[in-house]
Amino acid sequence: MTETQSAGRKIVDAAVRRIGHIIVVLVLPGAAVAAWRWGWAMAAAVALGGALAYANYRWIVSIVDAMLAAGKAKPPKRAYAKLLLPLVLLAALVYVIFSRSLLPVTGILAGFFLLVIAVMLEALYEVVRGPRR
Repeated sequence: MTETQSAGRKIVDAAVRRIGHIIVVLVLPGAAVAAWRWGWAMAAAVALGGALAYANYRWIVSIVDAMLAAGKAKPPKRAYAKLLLPLVLLAALVYVIFSRSLLPVTGILAGFFLLVIAVMLEALYEVVRGPRR
């Protein structure tokens, strides 16, 4: 790995860590606002959605790392299983939510969108910070 690639990898690793931290940090105020405005069920839904967003993010990071580590070689079958597992779990959760109405769907979606907010905040951070040398 060249010096430029190593420096680029450090920047990406730092961004990956920050995005994960942002998701975790946003869950608490998001659930608190939901509890204050809509009650405990919505707060639980936002917290569950945030937990799913964090788990999904970690799965995505691990899949990308496994595929990058494989290089031109064929990725291990475990990477494919890790790719499909979140989709199966998400489909099962959506089925349970719609069929049983345990928690408000809007709260779970709001929590799940914390991943999008975290990525946007990270992009803003990178723009404000500017290029590194």
